[in-house]
Amino acid sequence: MTTNQNNDNNNNTADNQDPITPNELKELKRVFNQLCYFAEKAEALKRLKEIRKTLAFYPNPSKLQDKELLYLPHRRQSVIEEMEEYERVSLELGGEKAELEKVLRKIEKRPVQHIRLEDTTSALKSLGMKPSKKEVLNMMWEVDENLDGVIDWEEFCTNFERNIQDRSGLEPANFYHLVQFMIYDKDNNGMVSIDETMYLLYARLGRDGMESTISKLFGGEDGAPVKEVGNQGGEVDFQRYWEVLSKEQLRRFHESDLGKIVAGKKGMKSK
Repeated sequence: MTTNQNNDNNNNTADNQDPITPNELKELKRVFNQLCYFAEKAEALKRLKEIRKTLAFYPNPSKLQDKELLYLPHRRQSVIEEMEEYERVSLELGGEKAELEKVLRKIEKRPVQHIRLEDTTSALKSLGMKPSKKEVLNMMWEVDENLDGVIDWEEFCTNFERNIQDRSGLEPANFYHLVQFMIYDKDNNGMVSIDETMYLLYARLGRDGMESTISKLFGGEDGAPVKEVGNQGGEVDFQRYWEVLSKEQLRRFHESDLGKIVAGKKGMKSK
């Protein structure tokens, strides 16, 4: 086999693999579980994030105790005070954290799990968006095959599969963009990073497709070079992600056979 053939095979990875990879399926399940009853879980999740951030602010003094006491005896009193403060905060927030996690487990154990209108709305708001009810209804409609007003697991997977197979830009993709963003945002900080996206993009698109997408998402306007700043090699929020992917979808449509036909008809009318 020639070098060119090898390169062609590497670049066409996405065309030769199953519609949904095992790793994507795992991440899909995580995001589906996250979105189910999200409106009811939102406040608890927000508070848990605050608690974890607060606890992380207090490094556990017991890990440094021996070193501080043995080599920095003048800090003995300070270390004792830090330990007492850490224990106080841990005790105070630990109980609240346990209660919040109990509430979340109860919701997640409901026999019927699905995504409602208010859940999609709440998820979008948590990412900084301000959608109208009509916009969210349209997003739900893209996925809700049986028109029962909610999105179940089967509909969720079907929508994802249709979008990753779409080459024309015609498949409704607003809900898909939300799901894909949440798949990348593994630490749930409302941002996606180069580090978070690289593995899944490579598995789905191959090297060339991965590099092209990263340039569009994390580079400057019109695919300028990637600017590796901030955490994890650079991060973008959902607004930026939404705008880039929407433009890319429109570009695919214009380059499709149907898009060229539509453009031709518009050109004829203008004459």
